[in-house]
Amino acid sequence: MNILGVAFLTDASAAVIRDGVVVAAIGEERLNRVKLWNGIPRASIAKALELAGLSLEQIDLVATHGAAPLEPDARPFEAKEAEIRRSDLAPDRREAQLDHLRSRLAHERWVLGSRTPAYLDEIRALGRPVRIYGHHEAHAASAYYGSGWDECTVLTIDGWGEDGSSTLWQGAHGKLLPLARTYTFDSLGYFYGAVTKALGFTPHRHEGKILGLAAYCTDSRSYPTLRTMIDYDSSAKRFLGRMERGLYIPRFENPYLKELVTAYSREDIAAGAQRSLEEVVGALIADLGNKTKLAVAGGVFANVKLTQRLNERPNVDGVYVFPNMGDGGLSVGAAWLAHVQETGRRPAPLRTMLLGPALADAEIEAEVSREGLRYRRVPDIEEHVAALLAQGHVVARVRGRMEFGPRALGNRSILYHAADASVNQWLNQQLHRSEFMPFAPATLAEHADACYEGLGGGREPAKYMAITCACTPRMRAEAPAAVHVDGTARPQVVSWEDYPEFHRLLTAYHRLTGRASVVNTSFNMHEEPIVCTARDAVRAFQAGRLPYLAIEDFLVEGKG
Repeated sequence: MNILGVAFLTDASAAVIRDGVVVAAIGEERLNRVKLWNGIPRASIAKALELAGLSLEQIDLVATHGAAPLEPDARPFEAKEAEIRRSDLAPDRREAQLDHLRSRLAHERWVLGSRTPAYLDEIRALGRPVRIYGHHEAHAASAYYGSGWDECTVLTIDGWGEDGSSTLWQGAHGKLLPLARTYTFDSLGYFYGAVTKALGFTPHRHEGKILGLAAYCTDSRSYPTLRTMIDYDSSAKRFLGRMERGLYIPRFENPYLKELVTAYSREDIAAGAQRSLEEVVGALIADLGNKTKLAVAGGVFANVKLTQRLNERPNVDGVYVFPNMGDGGLSVGAAWLAHVQETGRRPAPLRTMLLGPALADAEIEAEVSREGLRYRRVPDIEEHVAALLAQGHVVARVRGRMEFGPRALGNRSILYHAADASVNQWLNQQLHRSEFMPFAPATLAEHADACYEGLGGGREPAKYMAITCACTPRMRAEAPAAVHVDGTARPQVVSWEDYPEFHRLLTAYHRLTGRASVVNTSFNMHEEPIVCTARDAVRAFQAGRLPYLAIEDFLVEGKG
């Protein structure tokens, strides 16, 4: 059975599932070059079908999300309103909270009653049978079926998704059983987004900067105040947002955070927010009791330190993060749900994220020739790139199929040796980036246990840069550019089975240098999507003034 999955929210995407196996997937931003684009991903649909070798007429079903009722459930809003009215808040502050609550309800009515139906009408216009699933159900399916586990606990957390911000499920014998749901105004994602905005960054885009800043403060004085804004309700197994403490405010506005910003440093507030998030989610996991495998999805799980903390919980027997954890992954989750519904069989576990297009030689030669760049074909390109890295050169690498999801996994990456800690400053300047975390390392799987402590149940997310790990003395000594101030790194553990060509490159580099890791950062300019086409690659190569571009078997030299 051929199923086309379509996701139309932030980072809209399309995926093709053939007999339960993901054969193609791509985000619209990679094609239209608008970062985190939302809407019907028409170019991605066409490209995914092309990669799968199918026409639209050969698609049996189209699967998507958007199954929530057009009118949001008013009961949780009414309960929250009653709670606010009973509070001992000052009258003006009480009225402000009620206004915020009414704004939230109005916003959800607009989204559910306007945007979602319009998008679903466009999907139906494709002319194929359509199956529609819940937002968080699709997130849960991506985590559960992607993991390949028969039994596990499934947790989804994001900013907002139709009729909730978080869900808890039991996955067993190929089925998902819903256990609990957190309301939208209790959103942990919007709590973290509000902190992001209060510190001068763009919410829904720069939360990673808050995570990076948090490591620079070990004793947050703002933490006690921030911690009062979110909590965990063990009786209902759901999260709580304390509106009377400043959460939840539409559009990420929180006047009480503005007061904190005047009293504490950015690093202090970031650390307090990160600790609060880890504690509240950790409380739910502790409340599960018995040892369990944990599969997760939703935008909040882009927070790699949170994933590390969950993996360290004594009752967690391994953690799995769907690698495209945000809304871009909904296309795969929805398609898997349709597969299970129609066939009664669980889909194949996710084995790779290299699901996008590759480049043809003719396309590459035409582009580099048009720009007048010097290039040559190098049959042993992996060995050659390893030698350049060993000599201290930066190399942009484009090889094979493009990655699906937010992480560059070697196929659309900029590589550099990790022994030079100063790389974080000068390479970010060349790429016009402002970051507070070191670049991530790509590490040979054979040396992973010697480089990282407690990898254990985090091995699967470590294949996709979806978890941080404590670094060993060896890692800190040989790869300081990839180790954060708190002694952790966000690795891509590279095995021959998962990444054969990249593994060959790293093996050659290890042979030349004795080091098992290189810096791996995404190949893109600041605030742009990761490169997709030869034209994207050449443009970013020139804009970043990089010395070498290894694009398939071609080695291109910069103009200096």
